[in-house]
Amino acid sequence: MQYLQVFHVFSVFLLVGVTFAAFAAPQPENRRRSLMWSGICSLFVVISGFAQLGIMGFGFPGWAIVKLLCWLVLSVVVGIVFRKPDQIKAWLIVSLVAILVAVGMVTFKPF
Repeated sequence: MQYLQVFHVFSVFLLVGVTFAAFAAPQPENRRRSLMWSGICSLFVVISGFAQLGIMGFGFPGWAIVKLLCWLVLSVVVGIVFRKPDQIKAWLIVSLVAILVAVGMVTFKPF
């Protein structure tokens, strides 16, 4: 169980790192590699997250739905950054808010 949690957190760190790397270098030559790694990390995050919910027997609580939406935002942002590099600041703020909300949900589990 703890191995799965460590893998989940590690995958989230990698997804966030790839996302911010895309913000830092949105040149077209970086697009393919960034999209590939964000997809791989995103897949690992969602699989390990659902596996933990199943193993722990939580079902599908409200805080997990909010985290799923935050994951979706982070998964989509990398592709948007390369298509609309003029909107990087706005998407950076959206990403930071999504990360903050996700951390808050997993920490407090308010509902």
